[in-house]
Amino acid sequence: MTAPDLQTGLPAPSATAEELTRLARSAAPPLREAVARHPNTPAEVLGSLAADFPEAVIANPALPLLRLAQMQHIQRWTGRSLARLAAVDAAPEWIQELAMRHSDPQAQWAVAGRAALSETRLRQLAARGEWQLRAAVAQHPDLPAEVLASLAADPDYGVRLSLAAHPALPPEVLKLLQQDPHPLVRRRTQMVNAKVRPL
Repeated sequence: MTAPDLQTGLPAPSATAEELTRLARSAAPPLREAVARHPNTPAEVLGSLAADFPEAVIANPALPLLRLAQMQHIQRWTGRSLARLAAVDAAPEWIQELAMRHSDPQAQWAVAGRAALSETRLRQLAARGEWQLRAAVAQHPDLPAEVLASLAADPDYGVRLSLAAHPALPPEVLKLLQQDPHPLVRRRTQMVNAKVRPL
């Protein structure tokens, strides 16, 4: 059984996939994180390490190649692993897409909670069937005007309630929410207006 490099305590650059798989079972977090960064680590092992070391997996130089060569393994990663990866600022769009398609809601929530989202991703989230995802994206500062208008007319009042707290609503959207049929939505627009009204 191969041990870590004696000088660094980390896997050797030439460590094989089999050696890295064994080292990934170590109890030492620094060693497991190093395995997550190692370009020879198999895709299924990276998936098991992603939940604990998402930044290391995203930084793994072999990840783009694994996407091309072993996508079938990556598609089997758990929702928890994809959620942790999708929440990393440096996560590529394809990781976000995998998370959006995963059956585990926490993976989709991780995408909705990102600070930086493309316009395409914002539109995708705003059209989701789960009202909680639409409510989460309603708080995003970079929503296109037509998405704001669509969310203001959302059939679920929870989405409109979330949108009513948005700090930069266009006047026409704000007016629509001020006339919302649900009293909580109308009340929230009043509260937000009171906060931003100049003294």
